[in-house]
Amino acid sequence: MVALLGSAAKATAALLAASSSSCNIHRATVPTAKLSAPSVEFDALNDVDVGPVGVLLLSVGAPATPDDVEEYLYNVFCDPEIRTLPPALSWAFKRPLAWLIAKDRAEEAKASMRRAGGLSPQLSTIQAQAKALQTELEDRGVSAKTFIAMRYWHPYAEDAIESIKEEGIQKLVILPLYPHFSLSTSGSALRVLERMLYTDPGFPMKSSVVPAWYNRQGFLCATAKVIKATIATLPEGAREGAHLLYTAQGLPKKYVEDLGDPYQEQVERSIELLTAELSAIGVGNTHSLSYQGAFGPTQLRWLEPSTTQEITDLAAGSSPGVGKVDSLVLVPISFVFEHMATLNEMDREFADVARSTGITHFARVPTLGTEPAFVDALATVVMEALPDLSRPSMQQINEGNPVSLNMVNEYTRLYTKDQLQLVPQESPWGFTENAELINGRIAMLSITAATAFTLDPTLKALAAAYRAARDMAGA
Repeated sequence: MVALLGSAAKATAALLAASSSSCNIHRATVPTAKLSAPSVEFDALNDVDVGPVGVLLLSVGAPATPDDVEEYLYNVFCDPEIRTLPPALSWAFKRPLAWLIAKDRAEEAKASMRRAGGLSPQLSTIQAQAKALQTELEDRGVSAKTFIAMRYWHPYAEDAIESIKEEGIQKLVILPLYPHFSLSTSGSALRVLERMLYTDPGFPMKSSVVPAWYNRQGFLCATAKVIKATIATLPEGAREGAHLLYTAQGLPKKYVEDLGDPYQEQVERSIELLTAELSAIGVGNTHSLSYQGAFGPTQLRWLEPSTTQEITDLAAGSSPGVGKVDSLVLVPISFVFEHMATLNEMDREFADVARSTGITHFARVPTLGTEPAFVDALATVVMEALPDLSRPSMQQINEGNPVSLNMVNEYTRLYTKDQLQLVPQESPWGFTENAELINGRIAMLSITAATAFTLDPTLKALAAAYRAARDMAGA
């Protein structure tokens, strides 16, 4: 009989409170431009940084109710960064395919959401994280205002940017709530913001992005704490031999193999760092890595092993390098808030797999949520980006430091040669940019019509009838 300990979150919270003093957060320092200059302590950063700083938290988003599921899924699969078709076909079939996938998966997703209570806790948790982060930054002397942008549901990036403009924010730190970078998650959200940067005149001119933070000491320390606390919820005789199974959101292999996505490498590296962090606090349990959330046609290969397969192999003693497992602790390595993938896939489906394969003890590590050490870590990550927002841009350019493109654009405007008017310009009829665009579209329409007349006998007959009627009228 499996001891299902998915409700260990409450016990874990109590244990975390008791052990919080054992977690030492190492706050980094950032050197100033000159190597000989002293470093700037983040806790005293308010002495050199003035003015409100916006912090934009990015996440995937979740449907508000089961009735929103189909539209939400359509938004997901319309994302050009979610590769469902070859590029040559995507322009024509992306949206119809997204509609079909959303229709096909909607009922199952609705049922899953209802089983979890009919409401995803994702947005409310992120709102709590944003509030806690803002408070932590203010306690450190930084005037900050947090905002939330979801990729596939409300509030969208457009909503967040409107709020940022209303607040008069001129400096912005963009922080994806994904510890690891992937083109399909952080990359997709950042692409939207990149377009807004160059098209929305109200977008803050000074911005900085933290693309990944899986290797930050505070994050590692907070994660190690919740793992240790969850192991402690197992029966005493099962703790030492409990196996840690890290489960990460899955990704099609072609992202890694064809597009150079760093996600898999970063996940594996974070587990190496966590193993060292756990060892430092007396936890030496065996561990392995798996991936969840694969879907689509069977020929689409995803990162392996799947979490279901790994649980089965661990129970049978066939997982490479690991003996037969009797006690299992599931660690959501790429998730920092509870949502459908944790509440249903982990707490229900994977727990059922563990039970059916003979694992006696099963516990799931809760996500970090608003755990103080995690919020502290996020605040430190944000503060790492502040010095670049505070230093004068031209100073950095003069010193030859790498800078973002929009920083250069504060001082440089790009003009065409015609706009500069270095020499007298001719403007012959029909050769302006807008005219060329219109002429091109007319030409394409003519080509399309000519092709249609050639291929379709009905259209050719209509054209012949039109010519005959015209000739008769002329006679």
